[in-house]
Amino acid sequence: MSNNLFSIRLREARLMRKYSMDKLVELADFVVSKQSLSRYERGVMRPHADVLTALANALEVSEEYFFGTNIQIDMPMLRTTSNGKMKENVLVAIESRLSYWAERLLAKEREAGVFIEFKNPMENIHVSSLEDAIQAADLLRQQWHCGDGPIASVLRLFERKGIRIMEANLPADVYGLSTWANKNIPLIVIDTSTNKTTTDRLRFTAAHELAHLLLSFPSDSDLSIEKRCNKFASFFLFPKSTFIDEMGGEHRDKLTLEEMIDLKEVYGVSIAAQVHEAWDLHMISREYYDWWYDKKIKKNLYEKGWGVYAFPETVGKEKRVDARINRSQ
Repeated sequence: MSNNLFSIRLREARLMRKYSMDKLVELADFVVSKQSLSRYERGVMRPHADVLTALANALEVSEEYFFGTNIQIDMPMLRTTSNGKMKENVLVAIESRLSYWAERLLAKEREAGVFIEFKNPMENIHVSSLEDAIQAADLLRQQWHCGDGPIASVLRLFERKGIRIMEANLPADVYGLSTWANKNIPLIVIDTSTNKTTTDRLRFTAAHELAHLLLSFPSDSDLSIEKRCNKFASFFLFPKSTFIDEMGGEHRDKLTLEEMIDLKEVYGVSIAAQVHEAWDLHMISREYYDWWYDKKIKKNLYEKGWGVYAFPETVGKEKRVDARINRSQ
């Protein structure tokens, strides 16, 4: 066990539980001092076996967690979904949080009898083109019986299907991440900070990360993986046929802000995503698409005053699992 790995994992677990150092010392029955705990977290000391056991018990996690052998988190995938924007130490910290959170959540699910074994309905779907992404979005809606209308809460939908979602503060330019635990449990990390994102952006981010988890992306495609995930997200939230129906046809000379605000408030899809979708379907010209972005969207990136999707995007499975466990005690 390296001092650095232990220090990061200890600190992240303590912060996940929102414990001060004094509180953790107390919960560990004072077998360790605050001074020693500080040294552990700075990586200048390693704990003895009895201290390690006491810390694991206090944090309600296995001792294997500190060694990084409790849950196997797919780190290369975690790195890929952020396009390499994060430093290695930040990624290790996020991996530690995921490992801690996933171990405790899975244990609680089994205790409560609500563990869901995930099955990927898109396992053999290869997305090389924009049209592939559109078809994949439609197919997943069929597989998950979503119909062709609005999806009220994508986060709750994902939870019902066995995807575990962790809310966390992420670096400034990162809104979401995704990876696998033990090769068979899909994980999404989402930043729900209201000062960083909007509900429609959050929904798009979640759907984008879903594409990373479920789809296969041949490397010989001319389109980047991120672009294909964006297209999947857009058409999963607002299906092609539905969008055409709502827009009144396959070709438009103009799009009005008022009609797109109305659709945003119903489908939870931003104005920017709607303009993108109209261009993807060649509903509008490239010149008109550029006009919307140059004259409108770039000047109002958070779309203030352009409608609000009122249905809340929240996660709730862990709260319900906790309630079941507490009621049985």
